[in-house]
Amino acid sequence: MEEIDLLSVRSFWGNTSFMHAFSPSRGASGGILAILDPNCISHKRTFTSNWFIAIEAIWTNSGLEVLFIVVYTPQVADCKRQLWNDITQIISSSPGECIITGDFNEVRDESEILGTTFSSANAHSFNDFIDHLDLVDVPLGGPRFTWSDKCGTKFSKLDRFLVTEGIFSSFPHLTGLVLEKKTPDHRPILLLEHCVDYGPTPFRVFHSWFEMAGFDDIVRDSWIQPMNGVVLDNPWVIFKKKLQLLKSNLRKWNINCWDLVATKKKNIQDSIESIDSRLMSDDGSTTLREQRVTLLKELADLDHSSQLDIFQKANIRWNIEGDETSSYFHGIINHKRRQIAIRGLMIDGAWIDNLVRIKEELNAYYQSLFSESRKCRPLTGATHFSTLCWINV
Repeated sequence: MEEIDLLSVRSFWGNTSFMHAFSPSRGASGGILAILDPNCISHKRTFTSNWFIAIEAIWTNSGLEVLFIVVYTPQVADCKRQLWNDITQIISSSPGECIITGDFNEVRDESEILGTTFSSANAHSFNDFIDHLDLVDVPLGGPRFTWSDKCGTKFSKLDRFLVTEGIFSSFPHLTGLVLEKKTPDHRPILLLEHCVDYGPTPFRVFHSWFEMAGFDDIVRDSWIQPMNGVVLDNPWVIFKKKLQLLKSNLRKWNINCWDLVATKKKNIQDSIESIDSRLMSDDGSTTLREQRVTLLKELADLDHSSQLDIFQKANIRWNIEGDETSSYFHGIINHKRRQIAIRGLMIDGAWIDNLVRIKEELNAYYQSLFSESRKCRPLTGATHFSTLCWINV
């Protein structure tokens, strides 16, 4: 097929508001069709090849420059390597971010293939291509494989989304989904922005709090504070309420404390700047130099507290290669969030992304792990054990 008519494209898209690019089939290999919505995407230019279509465009809402590449990778290993090189050159010359999708006809490791021979050399070449361009392989929810033969004896993950890290700055909740197969041998895959919110994050105690003045007092005062309206007959209710009160007081204390720290840090920096100006004009004295050393130590102590928090939230590499305002720092955070985010679960062969259902299934699973398999417990004949005395709080 040398060209595709607009009616056929419209049958895929559903309306007349579209633009498309087409690469015809080569022998037994199918062609490539890319369709864009001009209301969302502003087209700049298109590159067409035997094995891919590359479209430079601008995301209208955000102004983000994006290079969309749709691939249909050949089976021959030499042609694959040539395709990786061609795409590398196009991406290197493109000023914006990149999204690559399609049938890559290649897997990354042995776990992505079943029933066929795994080629470590081809997988190594494919992984080198991904690593060289710093592409992110978007995790796909749903079935494990995207392709199967007609007999159902061979399975592979041949279809995927590869994106540059900058895409996640505009779409931090980006995820992929493998849809139902129906008739074709390939399952469709969908890239979507799916925000997962399971409610408030757990309360955490930071190590730096133990070095701050007033932390011990806030804990002690919260613990001895009377629990008005709480039934004193149930010690577990009292314990729970005290922990809730302590958490609430610590949140307020932390906010006020860090406001004071920020103010104090700014005053110290201003004082050091003033002392430096006097020292550079030869108007300094031994007392000023001693004051400067003291102020530097106080500033180092304040920085140490914030570094403890950063170290606790991250790994040591953050302190070496980035800080809390760098793109590297935020890139690592987003990467970890994508890794630990539960977008959905496969339940009885169906992909479930309903958050309430996911919570119920996870709760049931862990409840079964920690529940007792036998109700009858062994008894002892001893009746005189030492006991703790009861103290009303």
